[in-house]
Amino acid sequence: MTRSWLDERLEKGFSPEDLRALLESDERDFALISEKAVEVRRRYFGDRAYIRAVIEFANRCRCSCLYCGMRLGNQGAAGYELGADEIVETAATALRNGIRTFFLQAAESETYESGWLTDVIRRISGMGMEVILCVGFHNTRDLDDWHSAGAGKFILKHETSDAGLFAGMKPGFSLTDRIGMLRVLQKHGYSVGSGTLLGLPGQSISSLVGDLLLMKELGVQMSSVSVFMPASGTPLADHPSGDPELGLRFVAAMRLYLKNTLIPATSTFEKLIPDGQYRCFEAGANVITVNMTPPRLRDDYTLYTNRFFVGLSHARETIARAGLTEASEENRGALR
Repeated sequence: MTRSWLDERLEKGFSPEDLRALLESDERDFALISEKAVEVRRRYFGDRAYIRAVIEFANRCRCSCLYCGMRLGNQGAAGYELGADEIVETAATALRNGIRTFFLQAAESETYESGWLTDVIRRISGMGMEVILCVGFHNTRDLDDWHSAGAGKFILKHETSDAGLFAGMKPGFSLTDRIGMLRVLQKHGYSVGSGTLLGLPGQSISSLVGDLLLMKELGVQMSSVSVFMPASGTPLADHPSGDPELGLRFVAAMRLYLKNTLIPATSTFEKLIPDGQYRCFEAGANVITVNMTPPRLRDDYTLYTNRFFVGLSHARETIARAGLTEASEENRGALR
């Protein structure tokens, strides 16, 4: 692989075979790929990086995903829901610390009222913050209410583009419906994000290539990859973690192929390898999310066991180490 090869693909486009080559690159080629990914990021975003704050406000879930500790029927995690005032005060704390993007995340649940969430969004948006939702499937009336209240972005990860693997990992759900919901979100005015869970049993390089192709087809504004880590009390509790080095190649491939999406350095990288989130930035990422879920509840939002929780000082130190400057997402202007 050469710099001219990458330049040519950036100009003319990457084929599925080219994307496979990025994911299967050796250490020497990956150094060149990462360097080019940083150049592409700089072309679209300058030297900016973005900090978000997330609060995981509810963990009761109606799904039985094989990989998730909050799956229906897992008796190991205590259910919880935060009150509106605590959520809004947490957002205010984030704002006082210079974070202007607040990320409301919950397990896929209908235990809270739509109007309740509308009020929470309106209160946070009214402080001048950008609101992102990651709350799963909901009807279009709810989506419209939340959008009108100030939520402009919605993250719904497709997890895998392999329809058979998706059905096996998420019993009772289909990839077709997932993709359809992403399109509904776009039609209702949201900037959308999707992403991959890398390391699921039976996942192939071909399906990872399919993930990239799907995100390109959808025209997502946000794209991500998290590396699978096992959660206790699940059917995959004894399955090994995914490969973070392959995950870093996926980050770089997203930057080269999708170019101007917001790409987070997810906490799984920091958990699995030293300087994992910094290495994501070195591969083209440009977002890091600070966890502001109350400490008393963090261990009950069991995306995986013994999670790494990103703090503000760590986030800012990682951005600075990567030679980037913290910026607010709503100020991107023409970079959108």
